[in-house]
Amino acid sequence: MAKKPAIPAVNSPDTAVSQAISALKENVEIITGARGGEIRPLLNTSTFDDLISKINEIIAKLNVSG
Repeated sequence: MAKKPAIPAVNSPDTAVSQAISALKENVEIITGARGGEIRPLLNTSTFDDLISKINEIIAKLNVSG
């Protein structure tokens, strides 16, 4: 699988635009695992409780509450 391209830093003279784009960049990096670490895959021996925990981990990352 190919690596995702990096999002370049924002260099805009307009402060409002720069802040908005920087916030979007940060959110995309959090969701994709570039910030805060990647979500590790489940093992083949995982239990149902492991599955529930993993789903909750994904939901927390998407909601930016974890």
